[in-house]
Amino acid sequence: MFPLLHGFGLGAFVSFFLISCTNAARPVHHDWNFIPDIVLRVSVATIQLNCQPRLSTLVNGTYPGPPVYLEPEQTTWIRVYNDAPVNTTMHWHGLSLSTAPFADGSPQASQWPIPPGHFFDYELHPNAYDAGTSMYHCHVGFQAITGSGPLIVKDASPLPYPYDDEVIMKIGDFYPEDDHTIESMLTWAPIVWPGDPTALLVNGQSGTAPSPQNPTPSDSSCQPWIMDVEPDKTYRVRLIGGTAISLVLMGFEDHSNLTIIETDNAYVYPVETSYMQIDSGQRFSFLLKTKGRDELRGRSTFWIQLETRQENRVISAWALLNYVNHQKQPPPPPQSPPRSSKGRIQYHPANPSEPTNTTIPSSPILTLPSDVTTWLEYTFQNPPFAGYDPPPPSSEVTRRVVISTLQILNTTSNRTLMVSNNASWFDAAPQGPTTQIPYLVEMLQSGTINGAAPDFDRGASNPDSPGLDPLSQSYSARIGEVVEIVWQNAASSPARVFGAHPMHAHGGSYWDMGSGPGVYDPETHATLLQEHSVVTAGSQDPGGEGGRAGITTPYPGSRRDTTLLYKYASQGQYPGEPNGWRVWRVRVTQRNVGVWMIHCHILQHMIMGQQTVWVFGTPEEIKNHTMPVQGNLDGYFTYGGNVVGKIVGGRGGRGKEGRIEVVQFFE
Repeated sequence: MFPLLHGFGLGAFVSFFLISCTNAARPVHHDWNFIPDIVLRVSVATIQLNCQPRLSTLVNGTYPGPPVYLEPEQTTWIRVYNDAPVNTTMHWHGLSLSTAPFADGSPQASQWPIPPGHFFDYELHPNAYDAGTSMYHCHVGFQAITGSGPLIVKDASPLPYPYDDEVIMKIGDFYPEDDHTIESMLTWAPIVWPGDPTALLVNGQSGTAPSPQNPTPSDSSCQPWIMDVEPDKTYRVRLIGGTAISLVLMGFEDHSNLTIIETDNAYVYPVETSYMQIDSGQRFSFLLKTKGRDELRGRSTFWIQLETRQENRVISAWALLNYVNHQKQPPPPPQSPPRSSKGRIQYHPANPSEPTNTTIPSSPILTLPSDVTTWLEYTFQNPPFAGYDPPPPSSEVTRRVVISTLQILNTTSNRTLMVSNNASWFDAAPQGPTTQIPYLVEMLQSGTINGAAPDFDRGASNPDSPGLDPLSQSYSARIGEVVEIVWQNAASSPARVFGAHPMHAHGGSYWDMGSGPGVYDPETHATLLQEHSVVTAGSQDPGGEGGRAGITTPYPGSRRDTTLLYKYASQGQYPGEPNGWRVWRVRVTQRNVGVWMIHCHILQHMIMGQQTVWVFGTPEEIKNHTMPVQGNLDGYFTYGGNVVGKIVGGRGGRGKEGRIEVVQFFE
């Protein structure tokens, strides 16, 4: 069991809406008297995973890292120490708008990476409507495969869906090669593809033993993770997709009563499902109703089956649903109030129960679907809770940007790259120091990116990369726009292979409008939206009573920050053949002004360049949103500037680290 990290915010309670950085920003000093709310230390060490030693990036010495809990409408300062010998940052996945401008953790987009032997203070201020499930992870190279942990924003008001307790399940995957080796393989000319992972992980355990091939596992890291439950209870399972590349299906033996209530830090109307599907960067909460003692009939354990899809082979893993106190007996007297989302929750990279001696099944016990492309598409809807903006209808869309993405072989360099509209984008290399100026830094210094002011019209008229300004290498959007972004999957060149891509947006949530096969066609999409029409509830009650109920509209979309661009075929007929699309709608407002990455969340594809950078607002609007009322931002403008402190005396050097100059953006 690892400690749970809770933030005791420094700021006072404010309204349910984002506080204006322009009004709040001011320079402050963090000297040896300053005590951060939470401390995370990034290091590199060898740990056991899948009963094998692996040199891995760790947070506070463990994988997964400890859960971090944030209070809504309060400021939390998180100090991240870089004890690793390489650059790092920390990204607060799904909470970009709840961080200070330089705290998004995206190197070369919003901040310089943290140099080795230094620390950086991240300022987070989640809104009440951010309540839900997320994760923090390193955003440099391949570090996120193990350099990550759960990130939970607590509920500010009574829970919309009752439950008795909650459990975190963080799904990962395993490569025996270390981060640096995989980074090198992906950037070599020619590329050496690392292949499929060799195992899946549930809270750090692969569930591949005991088996006939490994009857006496050396440690618990390859044994099934155990989820302890009590009979006749309802559990909220917070499912986090922390894989490098794997799309995972998960089912519970003899427990098919799953009810999804949250997607990517946003509550949804309840959706029933018999199994879960999750890819890298996605998060869900679902309710699991356990059996009563009479239903168990003396049985206490049930298998949890996990399998990958849309890769070259199926990787399987096993976990266990373990009933405790399952024998008939008088209920014990109450000792304390029932636990809630504000209490401690089950989270244990090591099992709370004794490791099982039960041999894992030799073949699947559940039949999980082979087709993943239709799972709950055009289904999720958000209740009209406070802070949940209504989805923009098609009549409000101001323009559409179609981005075709595929893998290519650059015949000049002999490198294999991922391109989006014929362009690749790369963030900071792990090895430092780096001299490539982050986009936001250059924007605030000179109003330019790559020496040119982002130009909306120049991007709109770009025939080679539609929407991309070829000089600033960014996509621009104006305040007041509703941009429809269409991701178009295409077969690789020259091999004609399709891949799946979990597309993730920094800079706040978007409305996911669904997906389909083939070439994107607006009329086909409009027909699909109409075929999935919904009857609006018109109420803040998840049950949908009251308000202007009964109005039928096309499917309105749902708040998300990571959704899948599926592959509908393994191979195309010709290089660049389009097959598979997904549509987002993004409303650009004063709230999401800034410089934001939008990228595939597969770590290998990020390293290969499947990333884009978007500029929301003009340079002047971004400056007004970011610059402090007094003082300056000089420390943020230099790699290793005075906003990062130097670690003195190793990990025991607390109190000798001196003063850093930061800007506080939230009161």
